Amino acid sequence: MKTIEIIVGGTGHEITLSNFTCDELDKIKKYCEENDTDMESVLTNELGDIFEDRGDWYDCDDLGHFMGGNLSCKIYVTVISTKNMIVEEEEFEFETSDAQIETRSKDYPEFSGGTMVSFITWEKGTLDTCEFQIGDEDEFDIKRLKLVVNQIETTDSVYDLIQELSYNINGDYFPLNGDGFSDTSGKAFDVEIDECDED
Repeated sequence: MKTIEIIVGGTGHEITLSNFTCDELDKIKKYCEENDTDMESVLTNELGDIFEDRGDWYDCDDLGHFMGGNLSCKIYVTVISTKNMIVEEEEFEFETSDAQIETRSKDYPEFSGGTMVSFITWEKGTLDTCEFQIGDEDEFDIKRLKLVVNQIETTDSVYDLIQELSYNINGDYFPLNGDGFSDTSGKAFDVEIDECDED
C-alpha cells in the first residue's frame, strides 16, 4: 500500500459567534469608559473581568465555532511507497482549485433579542493534516480529492473555510479525518458587532 500524507498550509481563520444582550453590551461600554479602553480590547482579552460565565472569546460560541483554511491555501501531498525494501517519497504542491470543491452555505444564526458578536482570528501555518492509503498500483489524483468549504456569515462578512476533506476511491468518497490546526500563529484579530435590538 502507498501512504498519502496531505497538509493544508497557508492562511485561515478561527471564528466564534455569540449572542450578547444589550445589557451585556452596556456593561462592556461602561467598563470601557471606567478603564479608558475600547470595546474590541475588552471583548478580546477582558471578558472574564466583567462576566463570570462568559469565559474568553473562544468560549463565546453559542451561535457557532469554525476553524479552517481559506481557498488561498496550498495543498502539500507526500506519496510514500516501498519498493524492494526501499522507502521512496514523492512530494507535490497543488492549489485548492486543483481539487474538487463543494461549497455549503451556513445560514445566518438565529437568535432572539440582543445582537451577534463575531470573533475572527487570522491564522497562518499548518491548518490541517491527514493520512490515508491507496493501492500499490494506484496513483494519487488531486482531482479525486474533495474539499468541503463552508461559507460562514459573520456580522459584517462572509468567510470560506475548508472544513472537510475526502478522497474518491472506486467511486465512493471516504472522509479523511484531519488533525485540524496543528502549527499556526495568529496574525490578526477582529471583532464585529451589530446594532443591538432587544425585543
